[in-house]
Amino acid sequence: MLWSYELPPDRIAQYPSPERHDARLLIYRAGQILETTFLHLDEFLPAQTRLFYNDSRVISARLKRGKHEVLLTEIVEGTWYSGSPQIWKGLYRPGRFWRRGSEVIWTTPSLTLHLRWRGKVDDRQGYFLATWTPPDLSALSVVEAVGLPPLPPYLHREPDPTDRERYQTVYAESPGSVAAPTAGLHFTPAVWERLKAKGITLHPLTLHVGVGTFLPLKTPETPEKHPMHAERFIVRRDSLEALRHGEGPIVCTGTTTLRLVESLYWLGVLYARGQRPQALSPLIWQEETPTLSPQEALSALPDTLEGMTSLYILPGYPFQLCEGLITNFHLPGSTLLGLVQAFIGRDGIEAVYTYALNHGFRFLSYGDTSLLWRT
Repeated sequence: MLWSYELPPDRIAQYPSPERHDARLLIYRAGQILETTFLHLDEFLPAQTRLFYNDSRVISARLKRGKHEVLLTEIVEGTWYSGSPQIWKGLYRPGRFWRRGSEVIWTTPSLTLHLRWRGKVDDRQGYFLATWTPPDLSALSVVEAVGLPPLPPYLHREPDPTDRERYQTVYAESPGSVAAPTAGLHFTPAVWERLKAKGITLHPLTLHVGVGTFLPLKTPETPEKHPMHAERFIVRRDSLEALRHGEGPIVCTGTTTLRLVESLYWLGVLYARGQRPQALSPLIWQEETPTLSPQEALSALPDTLEGMTSLYILPGYPFQLCEGLITNFHLPGSTLLGLVQAFIGRDGIEAVYTYALNHGFRFLSYGDTSLLWRT
């Protein structure tokens, strides 16, 4: 059973700090805890650190009209950059309305979107036919025009205009996430410049955060049975070369970046064996022995790589690449909390969260953050 804790509701940050880099930063290393603000992150990273971050862009994927709502989770037929018609997949409510085969229409001065029910995916998601006029508009422009930022459900409020900017990293590039990679929300140009001045190198990766990030553990007594959702990733040549040949420690901005970096090791193991998997299974680390070195595994990969990963990191996971993790404070009973426990151990996670609770840190997406060094 994973470690957990009680989170008082008043510790969940409902809004971000006025300035991104003024968020508090807890530093944990070898049992010792320090704190500062995120602006001073560079002071706690060695020179030549290789800092990786997730440049996925959050889509305004919450399509709401009155009581009727769809959270778009995937384009099944079409792309973000192509036009009408398309087939979309998403969470929906109220169930009875949509399952009757109903449709909802959104209208702005420049476009009209029709969303029609096309059948169930599972107990939580359905398929929808999306058509719009003018039909040559991209799906991305349509969703951004009529949709809302997909704030997590523990923010018990409707999005306001500031969320379009603040629930997005300053370096977001590739559209596709339905939840923010929140550890990156604290970066600003001032933080970026301080890191570069110290000789810390910055490397983008893309992992599109899916709806699974909202799901609590379904089987808390047996966390290994929790069904992990697959998420799409893209790794480009420059970032892969930095992993292969850089000299400083590897630090990951957020659990999404860590999962992708570690996934690359296991994909390299499979590539070295002559396999070309379309997706990486959740518990591959329990199925495979890490006999290759990180360099050997990474060298087996092509110079650019796209695919799906559902890598599930639990206590006992044999970390191969990531040495430091920047991450916010996570929900009790979540897979993300299990990842942090795997990274710094049971004593470490208990010390970090006890300190954060006792010293007024703000929790979850819009809260404060931490820099954790692997035990």
